[in-house]
Amino acid sequence: MAKIIMVYPEQGFCGQFVKHAPLSLLYASTELVKQGEEVIIIDNRLSHDNWRSELDNVLTKDVLAVGISVMSGEPIKNAVEVGRFVKSKFPQILVIWGGPHATFYPEGILEQEWSCDYVISGYGSKSLANLVGCIKRKEMPQKVRGVSFRKGSKICRVPPEDTFELINYWEIPYHLVEDFSVYVQLGQNKIIFSMYSFLGCPYKCAFCSSPALYAKLKKRWVPLEVNSVVDHIEYVVQNYGADYIYFIDDDSFVNLKHVETLIDEINRRNIKIGLGFRGARINEIKRMSDAFLEKLADAGTDALHIGAESGSDRILKLVRKDCNSQDIVDINKKLARHPRILAAYNFIVGLPTETIEDLKETRDLIMRLVEDNPGCVIFPPNKFRPMPGTELFELSKKEWGYVPPTTMEEWQNVAVEGDFSAPWCTEEMKKFCNLLLIGSYFVDGKTNKVKDGKSWLYQLYHFINTVYGPIVRFRFKHGIYQWLAEYYLYRFMTKWMNRN
Repeated sequence: MAKIIMVYPEQGFCGQFVKHAPLSLLYASTELVKQGEEVIIIDNRLSHDNWRSELDNVLTKDVLAVGISVMSGEPIKNAVEVGRFVKSKFPQILVIWGGPHATFYPEGILEQEWSCDYVISGYGSKSLANLVGCIKRKEMPQKVRGVSFRKGSKICRVPPEDTFELINYWEIPYHLVEDFSVYVQLGQNKIIFSMYSFLGCPYKCAFCSSPALYAKLKKRWVPLEVNSVVDHIEYVVQNYGADYIYFIDDDSFVNLKHVETLIDEINRRNIKIGLGFRGARINEIKRMSDAFLEKLADAGTDALHIGAESGSDRILKLVRKDCNSQDIVDINKKLARHPRILAAYNFIVGLPTETIEDLKETRDLIMRLVEDNPGCVIFPPNKFRPMPGTELFELSKKEWGYVPPTTMEEWQNVAVEGDFSAPWCTEEMKKFCNLLLIGSYFVDGKTNKVKDGKSWLYQLYHFINTVYGPIVRFRFKHGIYQWLAEYYLYRFMTKWMNRN
C-alpha cells in the first residue's frame, strides 16, 4: 500500500470569500482509494501560514508522492513552496502537479520548476493511479495517458484520454475530508457540495480554455443522467448534511429540458436543498420563460452565475458570446422579475483589440445592470490571460507579439488581483481596468445581499463598504481612474490577507 498526500494550494484574494471543498483532489484520489492506497488530503486554504506544520505532521519517509492541484495565478506560488518544502525534508518523495495549469503547461512546469517530477494533464483519477502503479513497479510511465515527465534531458508527454472521465458519486472518497462545514461562501452558514450535472461545453468562446480542452474529445458535451444526479444530491444530504448544491458545470443550461427534468425530480423526492449554477449564458437565459425561472426558484435556486464579459458589442462578437449588450440588459430585466434568484455577472477586461472606449461601455453596462436589477451582483472582472489552444492566444501572438510567461514568478502574477497586463493595454487602459476591479467590490452593494455573512472578513468588508463605498461609486460612475491610491492599498491588503 502506497501513502499519497494530496494538497490543495492557497488561492488569491477572491478565494478568501469563497471556499468550496477540494473536489479536484477528491476526484483525482478516487482510483487510488479503490485500489487500497492510503490518501491524505491537506487544504492549505484553511491553514494559511500553518500549512508547513500540517504537512510536516504527515510527511514521513514512507510517503511515495505528493500531488498538488494547481490553477494559474496565485496558487502556483504556493504549489512551488509545497514542492520545495517536500524535497527539503525527503528528496526521494515524488511531487506531481495536476489541475488546469498542468493541463495546458506540462512542459513549462517541468522546465521551470525543479521540485516537480511529474505532471498530469486532463482528467486525473485513472492517470494518477496508473502513474503510482508505475512508480511502485519502478517503471517509466510511457503508456500512462496524460502524464509528462523528464527522461534524461528530454521531456516526454503522453496525450490524455479523448473521453470524459465519469466517476460514480458513490465512489467519490468524501470521507477524506474531515469537516465540510469549513467550506463556505461569503461567510454564509451553509454546508456546500459542488457537483456536475453536465460534462463539457458545446460553445467556442474565443477566450476560454474549454474548447481547446474538449476539442479532441469524441463528444464535447454530455448531460449526466438525471436520476443519478439527484441520487448524488440525496447521498450528500443524508450522509454529510449538505444543504446547498453548487453545480460547477462549464455550462448548465444548454438543454433547458434536462434542467427542468432535474428540478422536477428534486421536487418529486421532496428534497429541501439550496441550488446554485456556475454556468449560464446570455443566449440561454433569453430562452428561459418566467415559468421556468420560477420553477428554478421554487426548487431552491438562489444564484445564477452569468458570463456577460463585456459591454462592447464589438468585443462580444470577438469573443463569440452569441449575444449583444442589449441582450444582456434584457435578460437582466427578466431576472429582476425573479428576485429570489441572484443574478451574478462575470466580466473580462484587457482583451486583445479592446480600447478605453470599450472599457467605458463595460462600465456603463455594469451601472445599467445594477440600476435595472438592484439585487444583482458584479464579480471582480477577470484580467484576460491568453491560454494556449484558444483562439485569442493565437491572435495575441500574431497581432500583438504576446509572449507567454516563461517563469513560475510570471505565472503567479496572472490573477485577478495581480499586475498582469498585456502588450496591447495602454497605461490609461490599465488604470481604467484597476478602477473597474476596485469598483466591482462596491458598485452593487454586495454586503447588503448576504444576510447571514458571519466571517470576520465579511464583517470587515461590510465596514469598508459603509465608509468607502460612496467614494468609489462616485469614481466608478464618472470614470475617475486617476490617482487611484485605493488600488495600491487594495494590493497591499490582498497580499497581507493571503499571508495571514
